[in-house]
Amino acid sequence: PAPRPAPAARPEPARSEPRPAGQGGWLSDILARASGEEAPAAPRGEAARPGRPNPLDSLTLEIARMVDGAAVTDLWRRFQRGERDQLFNRRLYSAQGRQTYEEIRRRYRADTNFRATLDQYVHNFEELLVETSRTDRDGARSLELLTGDAGKVYTMLVHASGRFD
Repeated sequence: PAPRPAPAARPEPARSEPRPAGQGGWLSDILARASGEEAPAAPRGEAARPGRPNPLDSLTLEIARMVDGAAVTDLWRRFQRGERDQLFNRRLYSAQGRQTYEEIRRRYRADTNFRATLDQYVHNFEELLVETSRTDRDGARSLELLTGDAGKVYTMLVHASGRFD
């Protein structure tokens, strides 16, 4: 019989106190692996190498469940039309998503390693977005990328980092 896959790791609850180095929690651990050399294409939605789990899978699935799909689609459609005021707000997230957003926001301000990791993920995703938009005359492919699971991760990360404030 085929071996059973290991159960998905459950996220740790948000913590208000900083953790010792090397114990950054589920979010920073996954982001760190995602921006490392093991998974440079992870934001692009490509499959992981055979026999190796994609380090972004659990983060992407967790955040995708925390982000309201209709709200994020509306946000990016309005952004494509040129609207910029008051687009990013907490209505994008479930209650758990708001907690995660706040945790990311705190960690981004306080932890330089976390900030660098998040910035690398955002940079990789934005490179893909630029690449996609080159042949995307009507913006449909870009919108699909932004509203997919990896795009929901990107949305939460750029919102929490304050890039669109």
